[in-house]
Amino acid sequence: MQEQVDLSGLLPQSIIEFDVALIDVDPFFIHYTAYTNWMDRGFMHLLKLLGHPLHTILAEGYGFPIVQCHLEFLAPANLDDHVRLTTAIARLGRTSVTISYDFARVEPDETLTPLVRAETVHVCTDKGTKRPRELPDWLRNGVSVRG
Repeated sequence: MQEQVDLSGLLPQSIIEFDVALIDVDPFFIHYTAYTNWMDRGFMHLLKLLGHPLHTILAEGYGFPIVQCHLEFLAPANLDDHVRLTTAIARLGRTSVTISYDFARVEPDETLTPLVRAETVHVCTDKGTKRPRELPDWLRNGVSVRG
C-alpha cells in the first residue's frame, strides 16, 4: 500500500482567471480538451508559487508525467465566460503527487458557479531513465514557499 498524505487546505493554492476564447469552443459549447490545457497552466502556476517553476525542476533532472486524469463535468462553460481555476496539491505519495483543479464561472454578481472538478496524478521520474523516483525533498518535507 502506498503512503498518501492528505494536504487539502494546508498548502498554497494557485488561482488564475481567464475568459473562454473562440479556440476553446466547438459548435455547441466548450470543447473538453480546453480543460486539460487549462489544468496544465494551473499546475505550472502552482509550481511557480511554490518557488519551483517547472523549468528548474526539469533542470534538476526530475520529470512529472501525468499517469491519471479525471474530470467531472458539472455545468457547461460558454464563449466569453469568465472562469476561475483553483489548483492545489491534494495528496502526496512516495513517488506521486495528486493535483486538484476546481473550475468555476465567475458570474456578474461575483458568485461562482462550479463547472468542473478534476484531478491529475503525476509520478515523479528521473528525467534520464524515465523511472519513478522519490519526490524531491522540498515537496516531501512540507513544500518550501519562496517569497
